[in-house]
Amino acid sequence: MQLSNTRCRGQASVEYLVVCGALVAALLTPVSNDDNVLDLCADALTEWYTAFAYTKSLSILPN
Repeated sequence: MQLSNTRCRGQASVEYLVVCGALVAALLTPVSNDDNVLDLCADALTEWYTAFAYTKSLSILPN
């Protein structure tokens, strides 16, 4: 039995929506102390940028 092309159309869109929905749910699920993965990533990036900005502000030591 062969499926027609019209029945197969839209399958990729449904799969894409399911995968994206699962990723969003995983990112917003509380991990610890009511923080989700997005909050933890934002905190890590803020810490990294603060350290980066501090090291960029240091002057070069003379020889």
